[in-house]
Amino acid sequence: MSAFNNVSKLISIRTILLSVFLLLMILPLVVITYITYKKENELFQKQVSQYLLQTVGQTQRALDANLSEIDRLTWTLLYEQSLDFLNGPLDSSYPLFEANQKFKNMVYSNLFRGRLEHIRAIYFITAGHEVLSTENLFYTYEQVDRVNIQFVMDQIERQPLKMNWFSDKRSIYRLKDGFETPVRASVTAARRLIDSNTAKLRGYLFVQFNDRFISEHLRNVQIGSTGSLLVTDASGDVIYQQDPQLSQNNKISQAIQALPAQGQGLQIVDGKWLLAFDTSQISGWKMTAVVPINELIGPNQKILRYLLMMSAIGALVAVIVSFLLATAISKPVINLARLMAFAAKDNLHVRDTQGPIQEISILQFSFNRLMDRIQRLIHENEKQQKEKREALLQALQMQIHPHFLYNTLDMIYWMAKKHKAESISKLVTALGRFFRFTLNAGQEWTTLGKELEHVENYLQIQSFRYRDKLYYEIELEPEVAYVNVMPLILQPLIENALEHGISKSQDGGKVMIKAFRSEDNVLIVISNTGRQVDLEHVRLLLQNATSNNHVGLRNVQQRIQTAFGTEYGIEVAAGEDQGALVTVTIPYRLAALQEDQEGA
Repeated sequence: MSAFNNVSKLISIRTILLSVFLLLMILPLVVITYITYKKENELFQKQVSQYLLQTVGQTQRALDANLSEIDRLTWTLLYEQSLDFLNGPLDSSYPLFEANQKFKNMVYSNLFRGRLEHIRAIYFITAGHEVLSTENLFYTYEQVDRVNIQFVMDQIERQPLKMNWFSDKRSIYRLKDGFETPVRASVTAARRLIDSNTAKLRGYLFVQFNDRFISEHLRNVQIGSTGSLLVTDASGDVIYQQDPQLSQNNKISQAIQALPAQGQGLQIVDGKWLLAFDTSQISGWKMTAVVPINELIGPNQKILRYLLMMSAIGALVAVIVSFLLATAISKPVINLARLMAFAAKDNLHVRDTQGPIQEISILQFSFNRLMDRIQRLIHENEKQQKEKREALLQALQMQIHPHFLYNTLDMIYWMAKKHKAESISKLVTALGRFFRFTLNAGQEWTTLGKELEHVENYLQIQSFRYRDKLYYEIELEPEVAYVNVMPLILQPLIENALEHGISKSQDGGKVMIKAFRSEDNVLIVISNTGRQVDLEHVRLLLQNATSNNHVGLRNVQQRIQTAFGTEYGIEVAAGEDQGALVTVTIPYRLAALQEDQEGA
């Protein structure tokens, strides 16, 4: 009962199979889903980042094209004589007024007539600090912001041949409070003008643009749904911004200030925002796109939901398939185990139906054969037990006859003694011992010493039969006297020696028996004189179980090999002069009594 309780605590095969199937099906599904999502997320972010960077680059190039056009419009001032009106003295109001009118006409009619909707005002400050301006309120150098103009002059001197661009923060002139116009100032373009003939400095040209100049190119640029575009100059001053709130974020502002002065690239800020920037080679402006990362991975989250839904469906299918597979495999095994437990309670009539699975079908077939075999063995055992009981009753009844035989032989012995017939008394004594051993030969084992004693009684009886024609010798090493041996295995060999050897000789013959130990074996050598035997014929007869010749010899061979193994048995050879030489090989195994005596 305890063994059954221990078995009931073990894990069932269905649980093991279901666990294994689920592990083999769901684990790869989870791993594949995770890897797919990670790889797809990386690829998606990379693609979005590259797209964002390309958008910024293309927008920057479009803006640079606009700036390059302004630069190109001023080239004529470098190589033509369009500024000859500056050659005369401008130390009085009238020449200055007339020069200012010519300046307005030149810039409005010739230079920038196609871009007037983008221009707020144009200034020209000569080398002598005279001011020519399209802004009527700006007419003297004293109105100039000295800090800003010095900053602008320094920047222009670093790149004297290029158009320089500045934010509204660096404007050299600002209207006073109350004079603001609806058109707001934006950026200022400035360049240094020289006389192409004399290479003398004529002055500095300033073109102040309104807010439409940049916004017309950038306002339609969409950076995601919540992203923003920001343009700053080389000093970090904001030139244009779509969403002022993002630029007010300290971390974003610090990240923009820390960006490299040149080139383009991507950067993640605080794990929340993605920055894509590109630096203009023309103006030095840095265009930065700022977009929340959550917005970028939003579509990816939708893909993740789809993946999770597919994984859930796959897991459900895996559970169903695993359950069906585990049931299909474990059900016949569980049923077979139940039948075996039922058969263990002596219910041997149970049989299992063979299923479609080959290996389990073999187990079911073997179980059915085992049950059939057990029932046959039980039936045969019952039959044998019944026959044994009947034989035992017959043996008990036959015990009366040996007692009568022994008493009769004993009476003959004493009568022979009385009449002094010594040969008869010896014959009767030998015959009594022979019958006593033969009748008690039903036991399974005897010793080699007793077996040879029985053979000696047999030879003594036969010597009376053959009178003076039979001689025998028996040599037994003491250490093999107590070796286990089956009863009556030597008598058939002696009978063959007498029957086929000595009885055929007119002069009689001799039988020699030697028993000795050879390593782990015991050799019993039986030799006889007389007529030579056909050894090949004898070997064939030993192998032929259906032959009626040499039945006793074949019976001994089978008994020895059945008891000890096929490596033991009988070998027949020719004698040295005549007759035959039979060698019996058995293992050296002492009887239990002798072993107990040696141990003591």
